[in-house]
Amino acid sequence: MKGELIGEMKKIKNSKNQRGLPSTTFNQIKSGAGFTLIEVLMYIGFFTLLVGTLLGIAYQTIASTDQIDKKIQLSQEGDFLLRKIDWALAGSQAAATGSKPSDISIARFAPPNTVIFSQNGNFIDINSGMGVMDLNSANTAVSNLVFAKTSNPPQPDKIQADFDINCLNCDANQSQHFQIVKYLEK
Repeated sequence: MKGELIGEMKKIKNSKNQRGLPSTTFNQIKSGAGFTLIEVLMYIGFFTLLVGTLLGIAYQTIASTDQIDKKIQLSQEGDFLLRKIDWALAGSQAAATGSKPSDISIARFAPPNTVIFSQNGNFIDINSGMGVMDLNSANTAVSNLVFAKTSNPPQPDKIQADFDINCLNCDANQSQHFQIVKYLEK
C-alpha cells in the first residue's frame, strides 16, 4: 500500500495539467519557489511609502508653481501701471497734484493733451478724454497711491509716484511696492 502511494505521488509530480504545464504539488510550493506573506507585506509597505513620497513632492511642486504664477502676475500688473504713468509723464509739460495725494493731472505736448490719474477703491483710474478706465485687473488691489511733485527752479519739476499692489486671490498676503520718478520736459 505504501509503495502504491509513493507511485501515485510520482505520477502526480511528473504529470502535466490541462495547459500542458507541470502540475504543482504542496512540496513544490513549500520548497521556497514563491514569496512569503511577510515579504509581500514589506513590498506593499515600501511601495506605499514610495507612492506617498512622490505624491507629496508633486503636491509641493504644484503649490509652489501656483504661488510663483501669482507673484509673476503681481509684477506684470505693477510693471503695466508703471509703463502707463511713464507714458503719460514722458510727453508732459506740466503736472498738478489734486486734492488727494492719489490724484494728478498731467498736461501733455501731444494728444491726449490732458491725462488724469486717480485712485478709486482698489483701482488706478485713467481719464484721457475718452472716459475713465480702470488700469489694473480685479485680481489685484492698488493701495497707498501717492503722486508727489517737487519743484526746484531752474531744474525741471520732478514727479514721483509710489503705490503698492496686493494680490486678492492669493492664499498668503502677497504685495509688492512700485515707484517711478520722472522729470517734466521744459
